[in-house]
Amino acid sequence: MRIIDFEGKKRPAEYLGDAVYAIFDGYGIWLHTGSHDEPINKVYLEPGVVTALTNFLRQANTKEVYDRCHQ
Repeated sequence: MRIIDFEGKKRPAEYLGDAVYAIFDGYGIWLHTGSHDEPINKVYLEPGVVTALTNFLRQANTKEVYDRCHQ
């Protein structure tokens, strides 16, 4: 993780892979594609959305879902 200047403040940022960068603004997470400095696309995840995404990943990563997807 590195610290970048984001909207006038120092913020933690991380390259996640596949041209996706995550930046924590103190409340939610910005996902930028292409570059964190000059993004092509931006998505903002509020805490509730981060929780929903985490729950989705937890549910999707079960044997039951795996078996249903590979029938």
